[in-house]
Amino acid sequence: MSEERFAERNAELQRAADRLREAVAQPESGLVRDAVIQRFEFTFELVWKCLKLYLERQGLECGGPRSTLKKAFAEGLIRSHEEADVWLQLLEDRNLTSHAYDEALAQRIYENIVKDYVTVLGAMAERINRLDWD
Repeated sequence: MSEERFAERNAELQRAADRLREAVAQPESGLVRDAVIQRFEFTFELVWKCLKLYLERQGLECGGPRSTLKKAFAEGLIRSHEEADVWLQLLEDRNLTSHAYDEALAQRIYENIVKDYVTVLGAMAERINRLDWD
């Protein structure tokens, strides 16, 4: 993977994280909740794919999102066990959003996004933005 492709993905990630923060800042409604969940989904996808690109550049094999997050923890990109726990819950919630729509589940995930995930995703986007490709 080229440095240019990583830079493109990183730029997409930075825009996605900004758009997620923008959505979370809106007054809650059904429409806003659905928009926040959608933006959460694509922000998470960009985070794990950027991490995968970077870690593979470092010579590590990553596979899917779960193994990529585990490698990110092992490499210090996820900085604590507490943060790792949030990432695993975030991954679980991300997987739940793509299967079926359930009102109570959507509300719970929305609340998790507003309370924890937007901050964790934003912080990781900032870390990724500071990574040196070389």
